[in-house]
Amino acid sequence: MKSISNKVVFFAGKLSSNVRLVVFILTLVLFVLAAGAPSCTGSVGG
Repeated sequence: MKSISNKVVFFAGKLSSNVRLVVFILTLVLFVLAAGAPSCTGSVGG
């Protein structure tokens, strides 16, 4: 029982780090797109 809970905790930690990485990459891509096309409608800057 203890090894199963350890595996679940390890998997949850691995999953959360992947989610953080995906959010970071998505934010970076959106920032580059907004900086590259400031006159585009619908960007963060207006």
